[in-house]
Formats: sequence, structure tokens, C-alpha cells
Amino acid sequence: MADLNQYSRILLDLIHLRQTDYDAFMDRLYEALTGEFKDALYDTSPIEEKSQAVWSMIKHFEKQEEFEKCASLKKIIEEIDIKPINK
Repeated sequence: MADLNQYSRILLDLIHLRQTDYDAFMDRLYEALTGEFKDALYDTSPIEEKSQAVWSMIKHFEKQEEFEKCASLKKIIEEIDIKPINK
């Protein structure tokens, strides 16, 4: 798992990209959620919120015709809907 400094850098990067380059923001968020920060999907935040966020990413990548990313994100949806969250 990534360390706190790396986590902070990526969050700052995402905040900046969301305001300046939405496509790059979605690409970087995808990289983070399918890579070094995939465990973030299993935190204690509500499953509905996580599912909604991932579905918005799927819709974005469908418009971009990046269907491999959509398939990966749909697998994430299945995992977070099934995996119990420790509270």
C-alpha cells in the first residue's frame, strides 16, 4: 500500500487535474483505483457513494470509447457490492 506522502501527492494532483483537465483527472483516478490505491475502495465510506462514483467513471470512459477501462471498473463495482465493509 502507498505511504501517506504518496497518497497526499496523488490527492493534490487529482484536485488540480479535476479543475484543469477533466479527461486527465479521470485517467489518473482510474490508474489510482486500479493500482496503488485500490484498497481505498474498501474503506468505511458508504458502498452507494463508491458505486455511484465508479459508475460516473464508467459513463465517462464509455463516451471516450475506452471499453477496457469500463470492463475493469465494472469488476470493481461487483467487488465492492459483494465485499463486506468493516465498520
